[in-house]
Amino acid sequence: MDLLLIRHGETSWNLEQRYQGQQDSPLSSSGLVQAEKTAAFLSRFKLDAVYTSDLLRAQKTAEVIARHHGLTPIPDPRLREVAFGEWEGLTRAEVQARYPDIYTARFNDALNVRVPGGELPSEVLDRLMDFISDLISRHPNQKVACVSHGGALRLLIAELLGMPMEKAYCLHMENAGISHLQFAPGRGSCIWRVHFINSTAHLLS
Repeated sequence: MDLLLIRHGETSWNLEQRYQGQQDSPLSSSGLVQAEKTAAFLSRFKLDAVYTSDLLRAQKTAEVIARHHGLTPIPDPRLREVAFGEWEGLTRAEVQARYPDIYTARFNDALNVRVPGGELPSEVLDRLMDFISDLISRHPNQKVACVSHGGALRLLIAELLGMPMEKAYCLHMENAGISHLQFAPGRGSCIWRVHFINSTAHLLS
């Protein structure tokens, strides 16, 4: 299975540097252009299915991609962004002012410090890997695109590549960035082969 992982296009809250989490924020005008360019690039893969987080910004990106392939995107809540609870909708400066102790604690130990009302990375990864397990069963030897979110995707990619969870934070996912991994069991420890991670070359045209 060829797995194309795509972060949604730019949103208004991305521009305002707000924690989005599982709240909805519309794609910006640039985000809509990014979605079209991403769809044009992915047309060379002849996708068999397009899955998406059920959050609006991901669904809108997925709709553009799916349209180029004559497909209908399949929403799945397991592809949602990390839930940031009470921080959602706030800027980083607002969070630092209102939650200084938790902000500092999480900065130093993101794996184990829970934002009030939010998810731990391990909980996010549980639902993501449950989704991937289903995907492998449903789409052997097919090409599948999944539109998700920056925080979720870096956790997922790190896990698929056997990286320690804390190293996920070394990965950066740009808006409309594409990662291409190939499920290739039977190749020793390399179950997932990497073609590219967080490519944005398609946005330069």
